[in-house]
Amino acid sequence: MAEKLTLGLCTSGSRLKVSVLDGKRFRCAQKKVFNQETELFATVNRLLAEAGGSLRGVGTVCAARGPGRFTGIRIALTLAGTLGALSGAEVRTATLFEVLALQASGCAHYRRSGAGGLAVLLHAFKDEYFCQFFSAPAGGRPRADGGPVWLREAEMRALLAFRRPPYVVADAEEAPGIYSLLPEGAARAPASVSRVLPDHVIKAALAGRSGALKPLYLKQAKYELENNVRPPAARR
Repeated sequence: MAEKLTLGLCTSGSRLKVSVLDGKRFRCAQKKVFNQETELFATVNRLLAEAGGSLRGVGTVCAARGPGRFTGIRIALTLAGTLGALSGAEVRTATLFEVLALQASGCAHYRRSGAGGLAVLLHAFKDEYFCQFFSAPAGGRPRADGGPVWLREAEMRALLAFRRPPYVVADAEEAPGIYSLLPEGAARAPASVSRVLPDHVIKAALAGRSGALKPLYLKQAKYELENNVRPPAARR
């Protein structure tokens, strides 16, 4: 019997990210697309075919559960849940914080820095950001040091200046200027790990062993209403 495949999915940001592990080799793809559901199955089926399989051959499906666009997050989680229910695939999930923390802690730059912990920084929307701190001994699995937070830009700058994390990894692919939030002298991750790597969605989900399908949204549910924030007027 052929070895079952592992499928990785991330639809939290502006780029659809898919990975397939056949037990030995990762096959990865990403594409910037607004309606990711229109490209999802074609991309998944192509990578699975390259690995010599199909959706029926998926034994484990790993999905990023946020934070990010609420509707986008649900695309990956819905497919993961469907495969789990219909084909019996094992479902594993990870947050983007866990994915980026694992990427950074495993890179040579982090090991050389001597840092024993790090912060993961993500752009949310406009002047809003997410952050979570991790203890991360070199060569060891990162562990959360408290829960993730959602803050406005000025508040995030203040938090980073106060906590002064020894090392910071951010998703600069989604927000190229995000490292400008760091206080002077803060060590930042190299460009090679300053984005969500499709294969690390699988690696982080398998390492964490969580099967939670609840989206991680973080933003206060009534923020716009309570702060009188209105959407842009519709074009006529």
